[in-house]
This record gives sequence, structure tokens and C-alpha cells, in this order.
Amino acid sequence: MKKYLMVRSPESLINDNKIGYGWKQINFASHDNINSLIKEIIDKNGSIGRMTNQVKNYFNLREDDIVIVPLGKSIAIAKVIGKKLFEPLFTRGHGANQVRVEFFRKGNKIIRIPRSALKQNLESRLKLRTTIGDLSRFSKEIEHLIENLNNYGDFEINNSFQEKVDFYEQEFKKDLLNAICKGNTRLKAGGRGLEEFVKELLEIEGYSQVDILDKKNGEGIADVDIQATSENNPFLKDILIQVKHHNGETSKHAINQLIAYEAEATSNAYKWVITTGHISDESKLHAEENQINIMEGEQFVDWIYTNLNKLSRETKANLGIVDVPKLSWA
Repeated sequence: MKKYLMVRSPESLINDNKIGYGWKQINFASHDNINSLIKEIIDKNGSIGRMTNQVKNYFNLREDDIVIVPLGKSIAIAKVIGKKLFEPLFTRGHGANQVRVEFFRKGNKIIRIPRSALKQNLESRLKLRTTIGDLSRFSKEIEHLIENLNNYGDFEINNSFQEKVDFYEQEFKKDLLNAICKGNTRLKAGGRGLEEFVKELLEIEGYSQVDILDKKNGEGIADVDIQATSENNPFLKDILIQVKHHNGETSKHAINQLIAYEAEATSNAYKWVITTGHISDESKLHAEENQINIMEGEQFVDWIYTNLNKLSRETKANLGIVDVPKLSWA
């Protein structure tokens, strides 16, 4: 049976017709079956926790399965070729375990379908903050998108225009991240402003209850900044977040704070470290081994950009974002 998966793959792999997943200490390609792979993960890590289904779904991708990769305000769709690759030195995100795919293109350009063209339930599913997501229930809609891809090829309009769009988008993201990191915004100081900003983003994505918790809310070093739950959207999993407003490297301490937090009421929640800075490969490995998800600065501004038109006017003003049209040939 054909599988349909969402894979949050590093964008840098796309032009090479590859997708990537983490676990860079374990070579998926060296295993013939999923039971062997899971055994190695458990042997090395002590457990696999809630990651079992994600690992199974990714490992079991076969030729002609369909993968959707979220890209900011758009998505790209690929057909799986199936060959597994292992690049343990890959550093641009969690992408060491790779799979050969073929992205749908118009000419030499990958077709990017705007999220606004998707039906509400599929769009909500893509907001799930996990790396791998099962999209089988949306198979008919996805097949319809594939059958009508030529309609979305015009979303690129033409090469020179799209190149300018890509350039301005990347410059905006770079400038925004730099301003946030260096404190050149009107967000509240002391990390509170960033926590309130993350709270707004979570509410935009459909979380019905988002709470900024009091400091020192766990035993010892255990600490959570934000707890988010949703009663209205079954695709949104409960999450616990450590938010770090850093310019530079975020240490392993943020990960350890979440590892140490063991409240019974939130035992099934996903744990995230969201930082405006970056996290070392060693710390990422530590996070992966303990089922902690990581969102670094570049991924954070991608998340902001995806929801840019839904931010409050006050938040945009605090970030210094001005909604003024710009002529591409000016």
C-alpha cells in the first residue's frame, strides 16, 4: 500500500533530490529490516520512546511512496526512489539518514505549492511539530494535487521573478533573525518577550491552551517555559518548550532542563528546545538520544515567516516589520 508522509527535511537536500532525517549516530542504510534498526537504537540509547512510529514510517519508505516537505509558506512533493544513504557529517539540520526521491518540477524548478491552496485539514496536519507525520488519510487530496501540479507551476511565474522573490525572502529572514538575536526589536527583555512571541505563534497554529509557566517549576534543574495543549485540533500534540533568546550557541543545559522535567500529567507531551541561536552537533545528538526536539534560529524564522500574515499588528511593530509592497524591478 502506498504511503504518504510529511518529512521536515533540511531544505538544502531538496535540489539534490534527497530527503533527510536524524539519528546520525545510527546508519539506517545498514539495516535490512525495521526490527533490526529499532534494536540498535534501543541498544545504544536505552529506549526509543515516542519516536517508534516516526522511525518506522521513515525507514519503510519504498519506491513510489509520496513525501511532502514543508517549505515556509509552500510545500514540495516528491516521489520516493527508495535508495537509502548515510552522511554522518551532514551538519545542516537533522539529515544524516537520507533517502533518494524525485521532486516534481516544472522545467528545472521544483514546484512549490502555496499552503493557501491546501484544504484546511491537510494544512492543519502540516502544522504538527514533529519531523515525520503520516498523511495517509489525505491520500486523495494529495493525489489530486499531483494530478494538477501544472496549475501550481505558474506559482513560480518565471525564473527571474522567482529568483528575486527567493532573494528578498532569504534577506528578510536573515535580517529578522539578526535583529531578534541582537535585541534590536521592541520585544520585552529578559526572554519574556520571546516567550510571549512563541505563545502567539502556537495560538495561531491552533493550540487552544498555551501557558507561560512560572520559573523554577520543576525539581532541581527541571524547567519548562511554555506548555501548550489543544482540545480542538487532534493533529496538534501536547508540547513542553524551553525558549532560549540567544545570540550564539545554546548549551546542553536547555536540553537537560527538559529531560529532568517529569510531570506525570504531561508524560506524553513532546518536548522542544526553541532557540534563536544554534546548537552544537554534540548537543543535538544528546537531544536526539533523549527524544528532545530542536528548533534553531533559522528554523524559528521559517516558522515566523510561515505565519507572518497572521501575526498581530502590535507584534509586527515590535519586530520592526512593515507591510509595504515592493516592486521587484525597482
